[in-house]
Amino acid sequence: MENVLVIDLEPESPGARLTRAGMRRHARACGWNLVELSREGFSGPAMADALARYRPVGGVVNDNRGDGYWHGRFPAGFPVVFLDSVCDRDRRDGPSVVCDNEAVARAAFEELQAGLPESFAFATSESVRSWNAERLATFRRLCAGVSRPCRVFPGRPGESRPERLARLRAWVARLPVRCAVFAANDNCACDVADAFAAAGRSLPRDNMIVGADGGKTSSNGGNVSAISSVKIDFELSGFLAARLLSEILSDGSGSGGSPPRTIRSVMFGPLMVLRRESTRGHGRREPRILEAVEMIRREACEGLSAAALAARFPGSRNLFERRFREAMGHSVLDEILHVRLQRVLDLLSRPDMPISAIAAFSGFSSDRELRQLFLRRFRCSMRQWRVRHSPRAR
Repeated sequence: MENVLVIDLEPESPGARLTRAGMRRHARACGWNLVELSREGFSGPAMADALARYRPVGGVVNDNRGDGYWHGRFPAGFPVVFLDSVCDRDRRDGPSVVCDNEAVARAAFEELQAGLPESFAFATSESVRSWNAERLATFRRLCAGVSRPCRVFPGRPGESRPERLARLRAWVARLPVRCAVFAANDNCACDVADAFAAAGRSLPRDNMIVGADGGKTSSNGGNVSAISSVKIDFELSGFLAARLLSEILSDGSGSGGSPPRTIRSVMFGPLMVLRRESTRGHGRREPRILEAVEMIRREACEGLSAAALAARFPGSRNLFERRFREAMGHSVLDEILHVRLQRVLDLLSRPDMPISAIAAFSGFSSDRELRQLFLRRFRCSMRQWRVRHSPRAR
């Protein structure tokens, strides 16, 4: 069995654990043994010791500092793939697996835009890296497309956390009501939510927030259970990194010396938006909207349509749908599709469920309709999603 080094800056973070799970899926097919080391455990003399002890055929580096630490540190010709999800692009030393930050920003914007905000804002994270800039550039462009202003909380390298939080509270206090905030990641989203609470703002009645990562807690210890978040497919990133390394090894060349044919970047992106209270709207205060949401939960996968739901309530369909959007922050159809797609993902996770039968069990009128929607939302086919997330492959 061949050894492959997996070097991680923060091996115990939730994202890193998911990434390694994705690597293990491909590693088993290749007959690899993954040797997991921290960045600190693979520096200086420890690097030479590890290379001599394990005699690895290659490595995967997941280091989100983007500080150029790895430049020139590996022996010439040693195959390495960099998990470049949050690193600066100009620090890249070889083949990389890169987060599609434009897609992350688009998902956040669509979730916030559904709440009909009057303005938008972007909060930069503490890690002032190129991925912040990529998400901000896309988000600003989308805001301009709907003729809405976008205020920006800028990052300041070297700033202490107390200084940053004080500056963030002052910035949040100046934001207008009905301003929707895209926080660059979940850590930042927790800080923004705390700042809104300090300013006496209610979420989502006064303001809305969407973060990114999709974790259960932030690395700063904040609870993101009430904050909507763009869930990033870290597990897929690990799978792609391992697959890219196997392609390099099959070429018989590495990241040093003459460039191998497979030196390239591959991308992964958001899996879905975890819709939580910070964008749900205040529909729970309106009994009819709450009743409609419960009907959708029960009947969306039985073919319930927006028109059929509206017909159960007094008044016109347009009036009902407008009140639903005002209360929930998104349309009736969006809520129906959200419930149906959750059911689709659940059925895909069951290996004995035929893909051809899933549309009928999740409320879609045809297999073709589901396949087209799934491809647009998740940027892969249902079969590809099942292969990547199958419990048997974990």
